[in-house]
Amino acid sequence: MKTMQIVTLGLMILSVGARAGLGQSAAVPTPVYVDENQKDPPPLKLGGLSGQVKGLGGDAMPRAVVSLFTEETHTLVASVNSDKDGKFKFDKVGKGLYRVIARIDGLCTANIPIKIESSPLADHRLIITMRPKDIDTCSYGMAKR
Repeated sequence: MKTMQIVTLGLMILSVGARAGLGQSAAVPTPVYVDENQKDPPPLKLGGLSGQVKGLGGDAMPRAVVSLFTEETHTLVASVNSDKDGKFKFDKVGKGLYRVIARIDGLCTANIPIKIESSPLADHRLIITMRPKDIDTCSYGMAKR
């Protein structure tokens, strides 16, 4: 009986450690729909969904959680982490209206309405600029070549 209790306790500790991110350098926020926009901007029109996450000074923001949600129901479609250069890419996103949510702990969450469509804008990328919390405007996105 004692052996079973020790094994069970060991498994519980491993489980808690895995959920707490033990062995990782920093905790990564889970994909969650967050809207801190005071007013929604019109959707950015893009031909596909790739881009870069940057800070206010233009520096790359690695390990941002960039998530794609449906516009109507805010259902999670996919989520990726930005790479060491702050770049991210979603493969095979169908036409339609979506929300891109970018999160980095300690910064204001970006909530960006987008419209994926076939158009000359196919070569545009989404540039997400992350801002600190508690300032007048929140993090935002823009389409750039």
